[in-house]
Amino acid sequence: MSRIESALKRLAEGCFVCAYHYPDEFEILQETSGRSQAEEWLERIGYRLARLGDDGAFFMAHAIVTNEMRASLREEMRLVRSKLDPIVHFLEVMRETQGRDPHIHPGDMIWESEISEAVRSNSRLERTLSEMREISGARVVDSSIDRVRRVLEQLVKTGYIVETNVASKGYQVTGKVQYLYQLLNFINENTPLLSDDGVVDSIDTQLRLDAPDDARGGLKAS
Repeated sequence: MSRIESALKRLAEGCFVCAYHYPDEFEILQETSGRSQAEEWLERIGYRLARLGDDGAFFMAHAIVTNEMRASLREEMRLVRSKLDPIVHFLEVMRETQGRDPHIHPGDMIWESEISEAVRSNSRLERTLSEMREISGARVVDSSIDRVRRVLEQLVKTGYIVETNVASKGYQVTGKVQYLYQLLNFINENTPLLSDDGVVDSIDTQLRLDAPDDARGGLKAS
């Protein structure tokens, strides 16, 4: 399978193609010829090629607002509110306690052992983790290490991190995290003023990526 074929397959699956998760596919989409092929193919099936900023991840976006897109975004917002927002907050608090920039960036490394040690040495983090009902599959009897692993599994499953060191349980943050922050910020700023449908409409208007230098993009959840 060629790089462009692989890139189109990933886009069709709803993946966010970035330099950290799909480097070969990202490289071909960086090239003018590859990007043109992707745009032409997506246009034929009613989608468009979108991107998170000038150098962020590529993803497949709806060409127009459809009922399917509304339902997809509403489901995405529920997932972000109920599960991902608490996890991101936990990781940011952990980084802050270590004297680091709390904001999570594409390419950052996350280590299971580092998180587990931070939890063991900080009662606030341990309490926050134990109270997180949002972790899929978490049980009351789970240890802190079990819960840390479930947090990482959740982030892998949703495409925000990818395991790069199996032996040491090291994970690299993917470019999709930029999408998560955009969605979190937009929901936090607008949800008190808008209904879910209103937020969906505004996200489509404000985040539509009609061109690489346009900061607005239609979104497709993966």
